[in-house]
Amino acid sequence: MTMTPAFPSSAERARDGRTVEMREAGRPHRRGRRAILALVLALVVGGGYLFGGFLRFTQEVAGLTTPSRIERADGIVVLTGGALRLDQAIGLLKEGRAERLLISGVGPDTGIEALSRLTGTDRALFDCCVDLDYAALNTIGNAEMTDRWAQQRGFDELILVTSDYHMPRTLMTFDRFAHVPVIRPYPVARADLWSEGAVPSGFGMKVLLTEYAKFLAARVRLFVMRDAPETSVTAHVEAWGKPS
Repeated sequence: MTMTPAFPSSAERARDGRTVEMREAGRPHRRGRRAILALVLALVVGGGYLFGGFLRFTQEVAGLTTPSRIERADGIVVLTGGALRLDQAIGLLKEGRAERLLISGVGPDTGIEALSRLTGTDRALFDCCVDLDYAALNTIGNAEMTDRWAQQRGFDELILVTSDYHMPRTLMTFDRFAHVPVIRPYPVARADLWSEGAVPSGFGMKVLLTEYAKFLAARVRLFVMRDAPETSVTAHVEAWGKPS
């Protein structure tokens, strides 16, 4: 007996077609939901990482205090950015903590006379024991120019003066570009960054958030510049300018 193959009716074929179409139509929606979930998860994880990093950064800065005393070194380098930094560095020089001071990142229109008035220091001290670096444009430039200054002077030990919130980024950069055997950090603490205890003030939160962003950017930049040539200073100088 010959069996006649059963073919689906037109109604069945239509129903099957609609089922396939519904499945096909649902796939993009499922892929879209998965993509959104993945994006949300990435944002949550990334945000948590950044927030945790900011907390660690804040705790590190809060733990930095201006030392009451520091060992003597060959030289002192202070990064421009505030009169308090300069006052502390000049004070260390007057105390005999080093034989010379480098002020790195000086503005092109700022001379010895202006710095002497700003710090209330006799110009004779600047003439004998202070060098001004006009070439550095940023923290990397500060590190590069400090490295050259130390090599020219034959200095192996330096005291590094900058603000407490700036010290983590500075040390990270100096570790890469300033090949000085010994660098002693001298963070200048700013009381207006904090309210009670180690809790940042409103102003302090703004400063710390800004500096944390710069710290992360510097970390990325240093990674990218792993084999890049030095390009952070305006010129390769052999002498340190001292305009009056």
